[in-house]
Amino acid sequence: MRLALALSLLLAAPAFAHDHAAAGHDSAPAAAKPVQTTRDGSVYGAKLPEPAPATVRLDDVVAKPDALLGTTGAFSGRITQVCQKQGCWMVLSTDNGEFARVTMHDHAFGVPKDAKGEAVVYGTLDAKTLSAAEAEHLKKDGATAPAQRELRIDATSVLIRDAG
Repeated sequence: MRLALALSLLLAAPAFAHDHAAAGHDSAPAAAKPVQTTRDGSVYGAKLPEPAPATVRLDDVVAKPDALLGTTGAFSGRITQVCQKQGCWMVLSTDNGEFARVTMHDHAFGVPKDAKGEAVVYGTLDAKTLSAAEAEHLKKDGATAPAQRELRIDATSVLIRDAG
């Protein structure tokens, strides 16, 4: 009986993996649980770096993105979208509607799907040209009109500020 149960679980595992891969995600991120709580809000991913780097507003990034591409730092903006499948990406926007898509490094963590408000993202800034398939995948995850080329932040930590 145990052998039959073990064999059935072993045979079923590829089917579960295939369904997840068919959804467009190689692996599911960890549950969206804070790893740290600060006086400013909840932290997802890795604990905040110490000492924390100076925060650069996304408004300043989009004004001169080429000067900052490839740099690692802290970037702040307003959360306007979150992946509705797994919380594995979010969009930080400026007051003018420009944005950067934040991806959670190595798909290792997620943020709450209902996250909103101000956030500080610790990670590496880059730019990405999306293929048609990538844009379609983002739309299925809840993205509205992804840009063909967009700023990206590969996040290791995300601080979502408490409202108030």
